[in-house]
Amino acid sequence: MSVSVRIREAASLKSLNIKDFSDALGISYRTIQNYLGEDRAVGSDFLTACSTKLGISATWLLTGLGAPLLDEKRPNDVSRDDDPEFVSVPRYAVEASAGHGALPGDEETTGFYAFNRKWLARRGLNPDRLSIISVKGDSMEPGFCNNDLILVDHDQTRPSDGLIFVFRMTTDLFVKHVQLLPDGMMQLISANKLYPPIVVNAAKTSADFQVIGRVVASMHEW
Repeated sequence: MSVSVRIREAASLKSLNIKDFSDALGISYRTIQNYLGEDRAVGSDFLTACSTKLGISATWLLTGLGAPLLDEKRPNDVSRDDDPEFVSVPRYAVEASAGHGALPGDEETTGFYAFNRKWLARRGLNPDRLSIISVKGDSMEPGFCNNDLILVDHDQTRPSDGLIFVFRMTTDLFVKHVQLLPDGMMQLISANKLYPPIVVNAAKTSADFQVIGRVVASMHEW
């Protein structure tokens, strides 16, 4: 399901047509039509308005992960009220394969991890655009081990050389290093040399390929 389809579904969940949806968000109708026609990528103002004004999950809109609607009393809100120095980031019960691909499982939130607001701000990270998922497999060892947790920034979806991103290919999620090639081609590279690179055409738009976000931190669970 593409972002444009999820936007239509979000409006339907709120019993709104697209014009009323744009009015409720305070986003121009033409802008949303551009999103629906996939003429431009969705902007942060739109995602923030969806979350704050209509309770629609920005993570779900971008990636399809998690529930489309936010709970009225979610732990994230409680954390911000009780301790303003920290913010809660949701963890989802999905795995990004460090091997040959992992089928996303239950996409519900399984918990929250607290991050210092100043730590996120220094790195230019928006807490509302972050999520935590786990790694499956050994192809990214020693950097990422099986069951490690990774912090994914959904604002960063333009692959860059040497950085690590989470990708969706059909129904599989992968976490890999990126190497950009000529003519819009791209290699997804494992740290473990036993795993060959995956070559994809990054310039070709496809419903079967999506950049979920950049990995900006990782955690071990013991």
